[in-house]
Amino acid sequence: MPRRLRIERTALLALLCTGPALAAGPDLPDLRDLRVGMPVSEISPTGYGDLACREGPARTLSGWGDWRACPADAKGQRAIGFAYADGTTRNGTRVAGHPARLTLLVGDDARIGGLVIETDDAVPLYLRKKGHLLGLQARGHWGEDGWTCAERKPTGDETPLGETFVKEECRKALGNRSVTVNRDLYGHQGADPRAFVSRTRIVVAATK
Repeated sequence: MPRRLRIERTALLALLCTGPALAAGPDLPDLRDLRVGMPVSEISPTGYGDLACREGPARTLSGWGDWRACPADAKGQRAIGFAYADGTTRNGTRVAGHPARLTLLVGDDARIGGLVIETDDAVPLYLRKKGHLLGLQARGHWGEDGWTCAERKPTGDETPLGETFVKEECRKALGNRSVTVNRDLYGHQGADPRAFVSRTRIVVAATK
């Protein structure tokens, strides 16, 4: 096994059992009780908080039923940011141990059209440096097989961290939805070593 993968797998083992986990399999929820394609009316009224429109003027929502208050994009979807409610987790909003920003996309049909999970960069250095590992965890939880992955080369001032450079996009079909996982790990030439990039962005989207 290449050295880079050995290092990543070792770090991954230390995180697998921490924080709320992603769901496995095509028929299970994508995050907690949320599943892309389900009606918004079926989302639990408890367990979530800080609902707000991601686009347009800043606007908070009193509940999922207010989704129409957010502006629609060209596809008719409304982006709603949310967090885990106080008392439902010990460590804030985390996915598989990683601090995360969560966004739900709701279509005109009042169903969840997409879910976006992004690692949060505004966290202490020791947490931020692990951000790229969430992508490996996501691929494991949605099943190791069936992914199509592509790796990109450094551009501009991007440079490896030691011997490691990651710019990877992996896709997988899951019945009536798809999952796209982007992972990045690299530094910038001549920049402060602490200004490295280590992140994951996961998009679950309805395909039917």
